[in-house]
Amino acid sequence: MLRYDSKFFRILEVVTAFFQLNILWLLFCLPVITIFPATVAMYCVVRQWILHKDFSVIRPFWRFFKENFKQSFGLGLIWIVLSSLIVVDFLFMRNLGSFQYIMLPVLSLMGILILFISIFIFPTIAHFNLNWLNAIKNSLFFSIRYLFTTLVAILYIGLMSLILFKWPITFIFIFSLGAYSIYFLCNRVFTKIQYVNSSN
Repeated sequence: MLRYDSKFFRILEVVTAFFQLNILWLLFCLPVITIFPATVAMYCVVRQWILHKDFSVIRPFWRFFKENFKQSFGLGLIWIVLSSLIVVDFLFMRNLGSFQYIMLPVLSLMGILILFISIFIFPTIAHFNLNWLNAIKNSLFFSIRYLFTTLVAILYIGLMSLILFKWPITFIFIFSLGAYSIYFLCNRVFTKIQYVNSSN
């Protein structure tokens, strides 16, 4: 007879938690404009899993969504505007003549910086009590200072995108698994920084 504290039920609890979190995130992303608040809430939940081994999902997700809504919603609007400007500039760059050779490296650098910041921005908001401006500045610092971690996280995202494209059914858990993997990487950076700060 299986005990409820057995390894099997523990694994089942974890698998169910990933599935629930993934579905919650998808549902809360449906209005589109709530993608950032929903993503912050998802990272807050996986932080709870990693640091406190607490695999509850629904109540914590809703609480984190409400607590971080205002900040993450505003940050999402800023990110959409910046990303849209870069994409539009790239599309119209061919019409700039020789000036495009000046704009290309500038826009490429801006795109890379936004990508780098995007890797750390959600884990940073989930882990630290920062306003959106400090969250952006710290995310930029983390992403450049710990470039290897940033590149590994980008590789994770690319791999998971490939898996999702090849096996669409994985949408039922791939996003929460991705958030867990990225937060796990970023948390190693946070732990290292906190250890160094405490030692000084």
